Amino acid sequence: MRARAYAVVLGLLALVVGSRTVAAAAELLPAGTVLNIRTTQPVDADFAHGGITFDAVVDDPVFVGGRMVVERGAVATLTVMNVERSTKSNGRDSIIFTVHSVHVGGRAYPVAASSVQLRGSSEGKHAARTIVGGAGIGAAVGGPLGGASGAAWGATAGGTNAAIMAGTGRTHLRVPAETRLQFRLIAATMIE
Repeated sequence: MRARAYAVVLGLLALVVGSRTVAAAAELLPAGTVLNIRTTQPVDADFAHGGITFDAVVDDPVFVGGRMVVERGAVATLTVMNVERSTKSNGRDSIIFTVHSVHVGGRAYPVAASSVQLRGSSEGKHAARTIVGGAGIGAAVGGPLGGASGAAWGATAGGTNAAIMAGTGRTHLRVPAETRLQFRLIAATMIE
């Protein structure tokens, strides 16, 4: 009788493990998938250079077909593609970022994503106009993509990016930790 009970328990265990294996099957992140990434450390134009990488985190979970494929807080590796430092002290530097990979289930998956360029400016008198304009543009872009919540997020992201672009009066651009950047996959990525 005990052998039969063990067989039943093992059979049920196999069903549970099997169903989890099916649930963990590979998912395809299609081209066009949005990755909202938050930096976890500052990036300074004085010290950054093209090719450096650093870890950041996925700020919003990524869903495909109603299933979460990349969870919020997953590590994302960003790459600085290019840094341009102004030779003048006007702060018109720029840093271009892209996503190198996302980490899911203990594995890093390389991705091909759009780039984001942040520019600095020490022109304080234009800062307020830039922030408001950035928020307006962000809301206009986010609205059609995500309705009211998309417009709200777009306004926040646009305003934040515009604030970074407006500069802080520093000599060179410094992108602070906790900066949200939005990337779009330009090629599909298989997550297993």
